[in-house]
Amino acid sequence: MIVPCCLAAQENEKQLRFNFGAKAGFQAIAYNNPEFEIEGYEFNTNTLHSNKIGYTIAPFIRLTNKKLYVQAETVFGIARHSFDFKEVDENDNSSSIVANQTTYNLRTICLQVPIVVGYHIIQEGKYQMSLFTGPKTKFVFTAHSDQEFKHFKDDSLEEVLKKRCYYWEAGLGVKIGYVFFDFIYDWGITKASEYIISKDENKKFRSDRRDNIFSFSVGMIF
Repeated sequence: MIVPCCLAAQENEKQLRFNFGAKAGFQAIAYNNPEFEIEGYEFNTNTLHSNKIGYTIAPFIRLTNKKLYVQAETVFGIARHSFDFKEVDENDNSSSIVANQTTYNLRTICLQVPIVVGYHIIQEGKYQMSLFTGPKTKFVFTAHSDQEFKHFKDDSLEEVLKKRCYYWEAGLGVKIGYVFFDFIYDWGITKASEYIISKDENKKFRSDRRDNIFSFSVGMIF
């Protein structure tokens, strides 16, 4: 009776594995029907949003049991945004950017903490493919954000950013030996911005936008 129990415990220990690793990659931000206005410029009507590439680096730990695993990460990142505004002429269908374009550029430093549950859909020798999903919390270091409002009438504009945002993450992972590639999409659940304020005029402009994030990373797991 004791021998089978010991064998079962040893088998469970073999199935339960602890791994760690690190990865680095790129990310770009998109928006889903945001409400956004500065000095009468509206996001959907007047805006040409330019995706700028951000960068990430992340250590992680993983606990695996057969085909299921739980993974926690600490992602250090730099996010970049650009909004190019243009005057609207109903008789002009052109959407080209002109000289002295009214532009808002934003660069933020953040810490992202995703906790995901994954499932290996393919396991063949050193090759694995998995799907994973879970919540993510992003902490924005607002004191270190870099904001640039170019060619606006008011030179005292400032966006008041949310210091903490929540996302839902889903992705696909491909692993070959110790090397893996992750393709991730994050849905923004909470607002990334409170409002935009004019310090000189003491006036607030609405800003209700949620970040949706595309990410690609490559790393190693041990």
